[in-house]
Amino acid sequence: MSTATPISAAAHKTDLQQLATDVVERALRAGATDAEVVIREGDEFSTLVRLGQVETLKESGARGIGLRVFLGSSGSHRTASTSSSDFSEAGLAHLVSGAVDLAQVTSEDPFAGLPEASAMGQLAGGLDLYYDDVYSLPTAQRIEYARRAEAAALSADPRIQKQKSDGGSFDAATGRKVLANSRGFAGEYRRSYCSLSAMPIAQTEQGGMQRDYWYSSARTLARLDSPESIGAEAARRTLRRLNARRVPTQSVPIVFAPEIARSLIGNIFEAANGDSIYRGASFWAHQLGQKVASSNVTVIDDGTLIGLFGTAPFDGKACPRGALSSSKTAS
Repeated sequence: MSTATPISAAAHKTDLQQLATDVVERALRAGATDAEVVIREGDEFSTLVRLGQVETLKESGARGIGLRVFLGSSGSHRTASTSSSDFSEAGLAHLVSGAVDLAQVTSEDPFAGLPEASAMGQLAGGLDLYYDDVYSLPTAQRIEYARRAEAAALSADPRIQKQKSDGGSFDAATGRKVLANSRGFAGEYRRSYCSLSAMPIAQTEQGGMQRDYWYSSARTLARLDSPESIGAEAARRTLRRLNARRVPTQSVPIVFAPEIARSLIGNIFEAANGDSIYRGASFWAHQLGQKVASSNVTVIDDGTLIGLFGTAPFDGKACPRGALSSSKTAS
């Protein structure tokens, strides 16, 4: 079994951490009061097999750097951000000068700024975010995983169309994030991801057609469900859509499947975006401290759950991730 490769708070400074710190220092020398740099790099693989044949195959790698600068006193700042994929000396110089020049012409924002250094930090210990086995399979075997998932769905029931399918897919990705700022923080972590899915089409004797899907995703290949189980579940979910009946309008208790509940909550809380609230473009605006939901609703944002996709050792402001619970009131 593969093992995770965590990067702890005590990890030595890597080349990218040093680069991020250097760019922060360059921004300060250029006139910034405070500065923050984020560097991301990663690799992605994706294939879609339809009716047993490879329809798409994508492999890519990317690396980028983003700089945010602040100008002004602690009471009010001007701020601006620039980004680039050019890590050359000229590219970094343009990144810094562009951010500082832009900040000089932006409006002052009394809420802009970095957290106090005492609030910054990162979770210690391994969080099971990265496994190198997501790229351990040769390309031919990754394609075969997708082919097996689709084949299992197509063979599950005579009503599943053998000549029509939205296919089976296999995806893998690894990523690395580095963050450094002018208040002494420098940290990084790596993540991995892999997923497998099948998307069959079913048809009734009368010609009515339905489609659905199922998938498995994990940080390590070892935790993915088998292609056969994914195909079988995709077929089951597709078949249950056949001959569906319209439910009369009524008031009744509803139990949502986890993926539907997640989607509903996700759409609602997109309105909680700080920028939207600040601009008054959200129905959550001016609701701080007020009741906004039933007392039966409790939402927990926990960024510390081992190995899950929302977990990270630190957030976008260089503060340790934690668990936040909100019920009834906006926060």
